[in-house]
Amino acid sequence: MPSTARMQEILIGFGKGKQADISTANAAPAIWRLNKLNASTANPKLNTETDAEEYGKGHEFPTTVYKTSWDVGGAIEKYLSAEIAVWAVAFGLGKVVKSGSAPNFTYTCTPLNPVSDGIELPYFSFIEQMRPGGSAVLDRMAVGCAVEDWTITIGSGPGRANSKITINFAGSGKLTEPSGVVLPAATAEKLLPSASMTLSINGTDYVTSKNIVSVECGWKNNIRMDSGFFPGSGFQTPGDGASGAIRGRLECGNRQASLKFSARFANGSTELTTLKNQTTGTAVLGLSIDANNSLEITFPKNAFSSAEVGETDGLVTVAVECAPLYDDTNGLISAVAKCGVDGIGQ
Repeated sequence: MPSTARMQEILIGFGKGKQADISTANAAPAIWRLNKLNASTANPKLNTETDAEEYGKGHEFPTTVYKTSWDVGGAIEKYLSAEIAVWAVAFGLGKVVKSGSAPNFTYTCTPLNPVSDGIELPYFSFIEQMRPGGSAVLDRMAVGCAVEDWTITIGSGPGRANSKITINFAGSGKLTEPSGVVLPAATAEKLLPSASMTLSINGTDYVTSKNIVSVECGWKNNIRMDSGFFPGSGFQTPGDGASGAIRGRLECGNRQASLKFSARFANGSTELTTLKNQTTGTAVLGLSIDANNSLEITFPKNAFSSAEVGETDGLVTVAVECAPLYDDTNGLISAVAKCGVDGIGQ
């Protein structure tokens, strides 16, 4: 009798380089394998309809089920490393300029400019395998995936869990089973620990003052999911209209940047004054493990939308929600990420 598989057996791989287009899967050299923390899988969903509402059957009951469309989506939760940080900001923001050489590849990432870049996001293939080969439990590849959002959370205390990233993605719905991919060995990652953080927000250095408790920043593309199904977008099985439609594009909607933090509140703390005066300034978050592996995220123009005094572990703290604003010169957000892996987002 076959043994029951454990979720820890799952292997994931995804394109470190981008697909040529939404329907062309990543080739093996552009795929890497990383570990993750969450047990959830990118379950494909087949959407169906019946003929229950149609007239002429003589009754109100369904007699036929039709395959209409496919959805694929998933989440990757990881300890924050230089490698996954580069990948997330590259595929999430959409525009990447690579410079440098091994072991210091530098990726400067900014949001897509709708005028010069369009609004179609870069695509990657996502592979899930469990006991691949003759006794595979899972072996599938979702082709044409794009990053919906990423969130970086940095907290207080010891351990790797205080520096994490969560990435959500959506797919065209196109599946390849079995994947036909032999995953490489897992990439050795360089973790970006919480203890390395630098943080300056609106003129205050929160690390030097030793007041920072936690910080969270993120990006959301608000992908236009329904508009991916357009006339001619394609089918799960090419040429077979009964196999269910797949998306022919994944475009960003009204994009959003986010930043919030919690800090100790004492005499001289400026958060409430900054909120009342709606003072704007630059926010810069940095993390590194060495000169070749780092992440720096900049919000060029930042205001406070709320600041509430409360407590953390019995100490007085202030929780601040920031409002990143668009700057005519420097935009809304930029990220400079470094690691020793070539070809990310290329």
